[in-house]
Amino acid sequence: MRVKFWGTRGSIPTPGRTTEKYGGNTSCVEVTHGGRRVILDGGTGIRELGIRMAGEEPSEVVILFSHCHWDHIQGLPFFVPFFKKGFRFRIAAPPHLSRRIKAILGKQMASEVFPVDFADLGSDISFKEMPASGVKVGPFRIRHFALNHPGGSAGYRIEAGGTSLVYATDHEFAPQDDPRTFDAFVRHLKGAHLYIADGQYVEKEYAERHGWGHSTVEHVVAAAKAARVLRLAVTHHDPMHDDPALTGFEHDAMKQHPGLEIFFAREGIAVEVRDTLRP
Repeated sequence: MRVKFWGTRGSIPTPGRTTEKYGGNTSCVEVTHGGRRVILDGGTGIRELGIRMAGEEPSEVVILFSHCHWDHIQGLPFFVPFFKKGFRFRIAAPPHLSRRIKAILGKQMASEVFPVDFADLGSDISFKEMPASGVKVGPFRIRHFALNHPGGSAGYRIEAGGTSLVYATDHEFAPQDDPRTFDAFVRHLKGAHLYIADGQYVEKEYAERHGWGHSTVEHVVAAAKAARVLRLAVTHHDPMHDDPALTGFEHDAMKQHPGLEIFFAREGIAVEVRDTLRP
């Protein structure tokens, strides 16, 4: 699988010179394998992905949403392939989230706030409820699990080509607070080749942000090590963290945990999901 980060910022877009390195667009990740594509979340990063897709032959694409907060859906009204005939989008989610997404995407493009109604888009868009056992889509096997976030959120484990990735953003957990919850979460990560994690805060910030629905770099590192994942990508960067701050956090994490490959996601980078690390 090939993974490309189109949006790495949490909460609100942060364009400007101080965020050029890691990016200012909100959550969007593209996964491709065997000529098929899965899109994770539709924050403002999906706009640039859509511009690239508009130059391709129309295809069938799966879109998975973690939840419906603005920073995960606000790019969709500007996602060019939604307007083009021939594209087929299958929006899959757990049952409660599927119904909510369909309603909220419609409201986001209601005439009071946007000039084109969701029902008038040119592409073929359908909504699919994912059973507890997950779904098989082309080469991808996709399973979902619940995360701890205000209003609810979903994580996804995607497997293809003998490798696996876990996308678990907008999830608050402190390993020391509830070991059973921590252990249950770790089981979903077990042995993943890539864990894309919400590390919006660092530990010294967490006390003032407890209950906001996000985790710390230290928390996701602990989960990655407990689950023996091969590589950790920290994303959903706090809008108050500029490039120098994120570079410092990244260097600290790499220095303190040399046995785990860690990188902070940057807008525009692509990585291969492999069963071994490059030498």
